[in-house]
Amino acid sequence: MKTWNAARHGAAMLASSFLVTTFAQAQQASTQPEGGLEEVIVTAQKREQNAQDVPIAITALSAGDLAAAGTTSTVDLKSVVPSLNITTGVAGFGMPRLRGIGASGQGPGIENPVAVYIDDVYYGATFGNMQSLFDTAQVVVSKGPQGTLYGRNTTGGLIQIRTRDPEFDLAGKVQVGYGNYDTANGGFFLTGGLSDSVAMSVSAQYDNRDKGYGVNRFTGNEVMTSESWAGRVKLLWKIGEDTNLRVSVDTNGRDGADPSFRNFELNALGQNVNTLIRDAGGDPNYDIFSDVDPELRARQSGASVVFEHDFGGFSLKSVTAYRDTSLSTYFDPDGTTQARLRIFNDNFDEQFTQEIDLISADDGPFKWTIGAFYMWNSAGQDPGRTTGLTTFGGNGYSDTITDVRLKSISGFAEGTYALTDATNLTAGIRYTNDEREFEAKTVTFNGNTNVLAISPTIRDGRTFGDPSWKLSIDHRFSPELMVYASYNRGFRSGTFVPQASPVIALEPEQIDGYEIGLKSDLLDQRLRLNVSGYYYDQTNVQVQQVIAGVNSVYNADGAEIYGADADFILSVTHRFRLFGGVGWTDATYTNFTNAIISVPYPLPAGFVIPPGQTCLGTFGSPAAQLGGNCLIRGDGSGNKLQNTPELTANLGGSLEIPTGIGTFTLAANYYYNDGFVATADERVAQGSYSLIDASVTWRDVSQRMYVRLWGNNLSEEFYRTQLSATNSGDNGTPGAPRTYGVTLGMEF
Repeated sequence: MKTWNAARHGAAMLASSFLVTTFAQAQQASTQPEGGLEEVIVTAQKREQNAQDVPIAITALSAGDLAAAGTTSTVDLKSVVPSLNITTGVAGFGMPRLRGIGASGQGPGIENPVAVYIDDVYYGATFGNMQSLFDTAQVVVSKGPQGTLYGRNTTGGLIQIRTRDPEFDLAGKVQVGYGNYDTANGGFFLTGGLSDSVAMSVSAQYDNRDKGYGVNRFTGNEVMTSESWAGRVKLLWKIGEDTNLRVSVDTNGRDGADPSFRNFELNALGQNVNTLIRDAGGDPNYDIFSDVDPELRARQSGASVVFEHDFGGFSLKSVTAYRDTSLSTYFDPDGTTQARLRIFNDNFDEQFTQEIDLISADDGPFKWTIGAFYMWNSAGQDPGRTTGLTTFGGNGYSDTITDVRLKSISGFAEGTYALTDATNLTAGIRYTNDEREFEAKTVTFNGNTNVLAISPTIRDGRTFGDPSWKLSIDHRFSPELMVYASYNRGFRSGTFVPQASPVIALEPEQIDGYEIGLKSDLLDQRLRLNVSGYYYDQTNVQVQQVIAGVNSVYNADGAEIYGADADFILSVTHRFRLFGGVGWTDATYTNFTNAIISVPYPLPAGFVIPPGQTCLGTFGSPAAQLGGNCLIRGDGSGNKLQNTPELTANLGGSLEIPTGIGTFTLAANYYYNDGFVATADERVAQGSYSLIDASVTWRDVSQRMYVRLWGNNLSEEFYRTQLSATNSGDNGTPGAPRTYGVTLGMEF
């Protein structure tokens, strides 16, 4: 059956590519396009290159592309990048997954294998990579292991975000907007020269969704409200003709009534939550029924200094950065209106990074890059607090205080040799040495006896070291067509999960990735069509499970992933552009005998808990439980990887219509996700869903003033951004419903 599905989806993808090409040829026959596609310059290999010359599967998006697709944050990128899926954890952790590789686990010290870099700075905290794209100049998503030049856990891929740099000519933009759910927003970007050698830019934005997507039908208060803000100041100093210094300082924050978990059906008391919400006059899709309202508070700030100097035969680039990130969440995970269990997690993450690159000039047959990377990180919870009736009868608390520290150093080198004018051979290697240490203790207070107890501090550490490498060859058959093949070894460092009891030591992940692909510019560069196929062999997969309200992560032995993806851009005319992509992924565990299996309460007749096991995290006797889940160990071998859709696709476009009063631009994007499993036993899953985003923009004749009417999820599709099976039952958090509004802006 798997072979048949693979063949079926492969045939569908090839048919799609054929239809795209046929459509393009028909358009060329009926119209005369006035211009081809422009080159897209990226730094996926640490040097500026045409994306079509880079032997890596890349999706590159400009600010205009993002606007046309209605993409305003990193979470929205899944709608325009084939084989990318982004889910969230506790409403504040961003968990991107590329081609099946990603994190189902979350928490301090657990880095995502799809790395996020903003202005050359690595963002290690998974609750720091949910970013607005207001002042973004370009987003580049590189797929597959990037273990040589970007070795910081990039076993799945790389998301590079570049914000607008300072310019010496006065320029800027300002916009304000209003939408449904009483959503008001505004922002500005301003840049200009302070002298002949110094330029500066300032950007800021504010967004307030005052009305929530749902209501807590027990308290009567709205949930899924959000207030966020961000600011960035950048300074560019051209010290000399060959020397630049760029300084950046940024800050952002978010407050909201999140995470809005809701049980799908029965809660731990055996009550049907859907029925409770309906009886209270609510909507089970977006409303919750909880004894407390959720609270989220996220803060992030940082600074970086980028120094560049061109020595002639090579250039030096130094990136020094510091980031401080925090996320506090308070929520009720038990699915009832009794104060059985309440969780308050105060997460912190502090990091310092230093990278130095030496990059050869582009002349000559051999191009090389060598460098070193250092990272210091401290991440943990202070505290992770549990309260409620299960903790001293509701009169006291239990705190877990943790700190996972990292000292990492790595050296890397990569070179490309031109075997002929048309053929290049690339090889690279990196060695990473990670020293991990942790300390953890518990502090409990029993209000009934007025006793404060502090446990001895547990300390431990390990060193994780491993090489990663790359070998690829590419050949250009013509200026319009290049093919490539590559083999990459990726490495994701191990770490500790000190909030679990007992403490879990996660083994490092390894992945061997094999890929073939082609990049083409056809029809006089009016059609850009890129296709790639891949096979991944992954070991020590890190898997998440929430037990008694505490997030735990553990290792599966291995997984096998293969698939294909393709994307295209078609310039029908210089005013009419189509774009789209498709991704197909088959991702399964090969050996997973310690998977956590969830069995809903009340336990089925004849069900027997395996010898030597108990229902993990269950309060009270399993035989007496009326709802929730019994969590036991079982065999998940052959099951699908979590949060990995088998098929994703998008199709969009933009059309400019000039008139005597200005230019109207019609833009739309359709996104399809055929669903994914959310648990290792495949029992809880998100079904297939589609999203339609569209906008109409009017610009005056000067092209400076604009008004945009926009709508997202226009078909009001219901889907979830997080799903899980816990002791308290199957639960999840919904994605945004239909939203729409108007934006007024000016650019100069």
